[in-house]
Amino acid sequence: MENRSTMMALAATGICAIFAACGGADGSVSGGGTGGATATGAGAGAGSGTGTGSETGSGTSSETGYGPDEPGGTNAGSSTGTGEGAGGGASCAGETSTAELVPLDLYIMLDASGSMEDPLPGGFTKWNAVTEALEAFFTDAQSVGLGVGLQYFPLPDEDVPEQCSSNAQCGDNGPCALRVCHDSFSTRVEICVTDADCADGDTCVDLGVCSRNGDLCADVDERCTDGGGTCWKVTRSTCANPDSCVVGDYATPAVPIEPLDAGRAEVLIRSIAQKDPVGGTPTAGALSGALAQARAHAEANPTHRVVAVLATDGMPTECTPKDADGLAALAAEAVSGTPSISTFVIGVFDGDDDGAQTTMDRIAEGGGTESAFFIDTNEDVTQAFLDALSAIRGKSLACEYQVPAPSSGQTLDYGTLNVQHTPSNGGTPSTIFYVANEASCDAAAGGWYYDVDPTTGGTPTKIVMCPATCTRFQEGGQVQLAVGCKTEIPPVN
Repeated sequence: MENRSTMMALAATGICAIFAACGGADGSVSGGGTGGATATGAGAGAGSGTGTGSETGSGTSSETGYGPDEPGGTNAGSSTGTGEGAGGGASCAGETSTAELVPLDLYIMLDASGSMEDPLPGGFTKWNAVTEALEAFFTDAQSVGLGVGLQYFPLPDEDVPEQCSSNAQCGDNGPCALRVCHDSFSTRVEICVTDADCADGDTCVDLGVCSRNGDLCADVDERCTDGGGTCWKVTRSTCANPDSCVVGDYATPAVPIEPLDAGRAEVLIRSIAQKDPVGGTPTAGALSGALAQARAHAEANPTHRVVAVLATDGMPTECTPKDADGLAALAAEAVSGTPSISTFVIGVFDGDDDGAQTTMDRIAEGGGTESAFFIDTNEDVTQAFLDALSAIRGKSLACEYQVPAPSSGQTLDYGTLNVQHTPSNGGTPSTIFYVANEASCDAAAGGWYYDVDPTTGGTPTKIVMCPATCTRFQEGGQVQLAVGCKTEIPPVN
């Protein structure tokens, strides 16, 4: 969107989840803790009540070693007990423990460019509507415990002079805003140096300011409209692109990522209240910074799921790349990295200006979230933006679970864990097959894998659902982890 800094200078889804930690096999884990509880909303569930269970039966199973697609851990080997092993009617006995969804953290990169002050039907500005939705989300009971951090874009480039009288003084942030395209001036300010910078047939002329009311004008020495006086030539102005493209500026949060409670929500709300939208849209710098901060936070909190949320109302005007493919590549690099960082996009636009929806969708697709939440300014922007945030919270929460901690003095056998799901309609429970890694996910059947492959000697911290399984889990139901029976893998065709 247009650079308002120049003008101003001149002007959950909740998933019910239960872990069943079953023991009794050599090297397996007997989970302890409270049972029968559910985990909903943004935080990990805290339950009450005791959950011990036992089943009697006869028979033994001997399982020697694991195949190449099975998650054999350091204790993988033979086991004895009442279970029948993979593919059978497993009957493990043990205690149940409360499920814990992986803690979710959002780093929100919020567009605070000048165009966010554009009015909406009904008198609100886009800034009013979006920030009202953010405040409602921060204070929503389902957001309690959700980690949230916040930064804005654009941020000023500290090396840019406050005023300029020549293009040379602005360097790469120029030109100095001393000339504008004449014919377009009545609808938008376009800074130029020569006629070649303007649309065909338009001319680059000196910028002026009305002597009486201070309005900008483009007909120097002529009379301004509405009694504004004479249009005087501007000799000192501001650099046309004063905004930062430095990734580190945007990677430093205005409000650091911390779990939401009433006090933290108030900190975020106060930060927003102190922000005045102004400037252009340096999308590449802002997105790169958001991904860098999300990655750093994820590295410091390896048991958390951390995602970036880019909320914008404009096409890129500053920083490179500006094209959809280039921005999508930034997001794709982050989602394929370690730790993996997904990018959600919320776009607020007056229709599909300049291919806005395609650009926003490409960034989201690159960031592993399929498509952007695209909000038309003719709808209820506040409600639509709040719905988008709630959907992001739900989509992120349904797909990753914490690896259960073993009992004191024991080591978890990663080859004896199974994921089971019971639909919300009370249908028959099903076992989700282990698929080793994301690349092995079946597009239709789904599956699950550890965030770190235990066969490489690493220590997993998360149980991750494949996309198809994640979609199923978002519809609700119960998710159980059964420990003690050989992990089930897809049958060989």
